[in-house]
Amino acid sequence: MPIPSLWTQWRSLRARIRQADPLVLFFDYDGTLTPIVAHPSKARLSRELRERLRKLSRLPGVWVALVSGRALRDLKQKVSVAGLFYVGNHGLEVQGPGFRHVNPAARKSRPVLRRIKQLLQKGLRPLPGAWVEDKGLTLSVHYRQAKPENHPRVETLVYEIAAPFLLERQVRVTTGKMVCEIRPPVHWTKGTVVSWLLTRESVLSKGQKLLPLYAGDDLTDEDAFKALQNRGITVTVGRASPLTLARYQVGSPREIGRLLKEILEIRQETAG
Repeated sequence: MPIPSLWTQWRSLRARIRQADPLVLFFDYDGTLTPIVAHPSKARLSRELRERLRKLSRLPGVWVALVSGRALRDLKQKVSVAGLFYVGNHGLEVQGPGFRHVNPAARKSRPVLRRIKQLLQKGLRPLPGAWVEDKGLTLSVHYRQAKPENHPRVETLVYEIAAPFLLERQVRVTTGKMVCEIRPPVHWTKGTVVSWLLTRESVLSKGQKLLPLYAGDDLTDEDAFKALQNRGITVTVGRASPLTLARYQVGSPREIGRLLKEILEIRQETAG
């Protein structure tokens, strides 16, 4: 059974968003705030969305976090809005107003990741369009620009190179949209970090009507959808998988822009 469009339920959701105190907003970056592009460096946040994020972060009772697989530094440079919480490398590094955290297990994995990076770079040379992105605490092998017939070869190569490290439990491998990721051997996902941040916010604010809203488009966002199944509004962006755990669906990042605009108007009325 297909999940409902967010907008078909908007009347009831508006009331929940208006009454929430605090309202905690989580957004993925690539494919959610920006369209999916050929190369990650070209995923640029529009001036309009940047301004909406800035205004939302300054409203009383609203808390905004961006949760991405990108490196923290890269995410901050792409968005460049003060007052937000930035979550990089799927939660392994977090920074917000007066707060910074890096997962200690991830720090220890850096030498192993450097070795795997060398092996991947060598192995990928015969496969043009596939490349390794070093994100400090994780590695991403992108193959969107490789020939379609080579996509299975890239995935096989990643697992072959990672195999001895997987056996020693030195890393773990995950997949996303045209990407394979080599991560530290710690079970720390977008769902884990969202739950952790919500616990922290609940303690700090003592909010009785805390409402989380999470929007994302990738397989990695399913961990967050699962974590929020019984306590928030979850939105998958783009064509929804029949197995998604998100409660609602929108068609594209353009609709996320509309969602930001709607939320901003609701909360400005509340603040006024």
